[in-house]
Amino acid sequence: MLTDVAVGYCAVVSYSFLYLVIRPRGIPVPALIRFEKSDIDAVATAGATPEGSVEVIRQTQTPGPIEENSDGTHNALTTPIDDETSTTHSNSVITPGTTPVSGSDPGSPIRRPSSAASSLNKSQEYDLAELAQDAYHVEDAYHVEEACDDDYGAVDDGTVDTYVGSFNTGNTAEEWEECLKFFAITRPANRKTTRVPIRKLPGMSVGLFDYQLMGIFNLLKLTLQGVRGGFLADEQGLGKTQEMFGLIALTFGLRRSRADVLLARASHKPTKHHRRGSNARACFADSRYGFRCYCYHEPTQQLADLLPDGPSVIIVPARNMTQTLREAKTKVDTSALKIRLQRGAVKDRLTASEVNSLSASITAKEVFGDSSTLPTVEYCYKSRGDSNDFVIITTPESLDHLINVRFGRDIKVSNTNRRVKKSGLLPGVVLMDEFHEYMQPGSVDVANMVAWLQDLGTACRGSQQPGPLVYLVSGTPFGESPSDIRPALSLMSRRSWERDSHPMADVTPASLDVVTAAYNALAASQAQGTVLDPRDIAGYRRRLGVILKHTMVRRLGTDSFRGKPLTDLGPLTVNIVDHSIPDHLINNIQSLADATRALTEQEAATDGIDVRHLLRSTAGQDILLKLRLASTFPGIASPLPSGEHFNFDLPEILSGISAAAGNVTKTRYFSHLPRWAAHSPKLATLDATVAAMVADKTRIPGESCHAKKLVVFAPLEAEALLLYAYLLYRKAKSGDALVKPVWLHSGMTQGERQGVIDMFLELNNAAPNTLVAPIGLAGTGLNFQRAKYSIVTGPAWTKRENQQAYYRTHRIGQKQQTKLLLLTGRWNPAERIVLTRHAGREVEEGDLWEVGNGVGDGGEEEGGLVERHQGVQGESE
Repeated sequence: MLTDVAVGYCAVVSYSFLYLVIRPRGIPVPALIRFEKSDIDAVATAGATPEGSVEVIRQTQTPGPIEENSDGTHNALTTPIDDETSTTHSNSVITPGTTPVSGSDPGSPIRRPSSAASSLNKSQEYDLAELAQDAYHVEDAYHVEEACDDDYGAVDDGTVDTYVGSFNTGNTAEEWEECLKFFAITRPANRKTTRVPIRKLPGMSVGLFDYQLMGIFNLLKLTLQGVRGGFLADEQGLGKTQEMFGLIALTFGLRRSRADVLLARASHKPTKHHRRGSNARACFADSRYGFRCYCYHEPTQQLADLLPDGPSVIIVPARNMTQTLREAKTKVDTSALKIRLQRGAVKDRLTASEVNSLSASITAKEVFGDSSTLPTVEYCYKSRGDSNDFVIITTPESLDHLINVRFGRDIKVSNTNRRVKKSGLLPGVVLMDEFHEYMQPGSVDVANMVAWLQDLGTACRGSQQPGPLVYLVSGTPFGESPSDIRPALSLMSRRSWERDSHPMADVTPASLDVVTAAYNALAASQAQGTVLDPRDIAGYRRRLGVILKHTMVRRLGTDSFRGKPLTDLGPLTVNIVDHSIPDHLINNIQSLADATRALTEQEAATDGIDVRHLLRSTAGQDILLKLRLASTFPGIASPLPSGEHFNFDLPEILSGISAAAGNVTKTRYFSHLPRWAAHSPKLATLDATVAAMVADKTRIPGESCHAKKLVVFAPLEAEALLLYAYLLYRKAKSGDALVKPVWLHSGMTQGERQGVIDMFLELNNAAPNTLVAPIGLAGTGLNFQRAKYSIVTGPAWTKRENQQAYYRTHRIGQKQQTKLLLLTGRWNPAERIVLTRHAGREVEEGDLWEVGNGVGDGGEEEGGLVERHQGVQGESE
């Protein structure tokens, strides 16, 4: 016989009042107790059982669904939402955020409060995984199993992707000693216990950290191998922009030192500089240049002699023009270096007189071959040494105008009456910032840019003027394929490298083509479902590593230098939370799994391939879509009373969004959401995380606002839409003003996406604090360091996609200890299939299509959720 039980949560914030009284029929109602918000939705949707043992009493009217305004705010509609989850199932009444009392029948309506809220009151610092368990009482309900992967970002040797590790970090005692000697840094300055700027180069107004100084030194040293430039590819947040200006300052100083010494020697007058061949250990001018003087130090002489004269040209995406100018003015000593824009404010713009003074000297003459060929014109360029102190900032779109209009010159061909038009712009150093955004094969702007630089290299070859050094700056050197860097590599390589006997024979564009072909073959086999041989993947990475080792400087945020981590970021640590499914849902989801199995067997028979092979292929994504979606929204497996049918594929989703003018509450999906979301274990964990995020008042270092933010990435576009709709529905049911969701979807323009991102990144209490996005939009360019919490609601088709999603928040610039969750449901056959792809293994046939708790247990390597990584690919072998 049940006794009076009243349960509730301690309120963390003010919400609408909801009361639940659990009592047997005929017993007086006890005192009503206020509920905390995290259970509001669950209790509100539970309704009354046939026996009347649960009574739900509201003191305030339940808001209806909310409608999005154009400014991103939300209004409650007058028509209330139909509560389709009010029907109680015979064997369970578990709903998101609620659990049965320990030891009770699963179908009992008795509920108990979670300890989550009280734990929040005790301390603002808490373990998110524990909070999820407490809010959910997984030991009694869905049996959530947890594991912490403390190096989720490690490279798995069983999967091929475009991951790029560290190269030329300089993290050896010998390399650091060489760097110290070159820059004449004394021992005391080298022994700082904390990472502070170690050297401010003349020409800069800010100092460089030790690893940054090492980076630009190693980058410039690539010229000693004949490489005319290189890739500066440090991860975002390590200070590539500062290194870029440091490189400009260093090349300026080296050319200045060489010119000063040669001028002093040519004057035949007494000078403080040492004579050629001196065994000196120091020079009075060392401090002036910031490194050992050209007059006596051989490494300085070797580098300076390879540097061409001419202005430095920085090419940046148009959106970064203003920011780059601002960075230049704050990091560069403008009394030593002149910063100019091709177009911009008058005070910053390159003037006509400056264009004339910067234009190179160009001579042209006819060259005759044999009698059967027409003469050709040979050009010879000579830059002006007094132009080294200019830095010109332009964009890919404006570069052609700068080259051929601003610097366009009519040149007379000697011994003829002919005149030709050539560009007088001959830079000494060209830096392409964020080159991955525009330096792609097939672009007309890129083709013109490469042709111009290659023409300069050819024209300078026969003179004392070396061709320009070209540096490509990006934290993501390539995205879809190694072929992305081919245009850049073609600018660095030399024709002499094509000889098989040349030391750089494996660093040519032709060598990259071989590497790309190997990558494409492996990627195609992987996409078709083939389990790759790790030795083949290692071979591809080794050959790519040879190219990058000779052309790239790259450090990762998790790297160390001189025994100290570059950042406080640490490895990518992800809490993996595996959920069980309520028993009463298994039959419907099993029916969906059986239908998926039949479709799979039919497709495999049509294509003449093995079922397991098909499931590992990219075609498996379409086949498994609905079953994967049921992992978060299990009600999708049940037929709709209305007889409606949804495919949930991308065309249907985008069409629905368009028809609803972007308002998810107006889509056909929204009215079915309560039924689909009912009894979802993953949504219960999401609810707990949202509650944790809202209640978290810990300080953010350096910020006055301490509002926390959550990013939710969904593996499927349809899942992202439904998750956003769920958060809106949840907000409407509870009247919760503290959860402010926004979302991104593939139907948005770039400008629309950026508008949402900018709004989410605002640091104030009124700004959105929860962002939902499909994982397909989690690539480069999204910087969510202001979010402390991040959830990926299921395994994406590749593990790299999951890693990229977490790296949107776990990246340089993050001031908080991130809380990263991966939600899995190994009861679902589709998720087990995807997880085996992550591990690089074949799909097991045994219980392939069985839906049930415990089916996936013991089938994983190491017997747990965490796949052990076979090794991290860093520098090339």
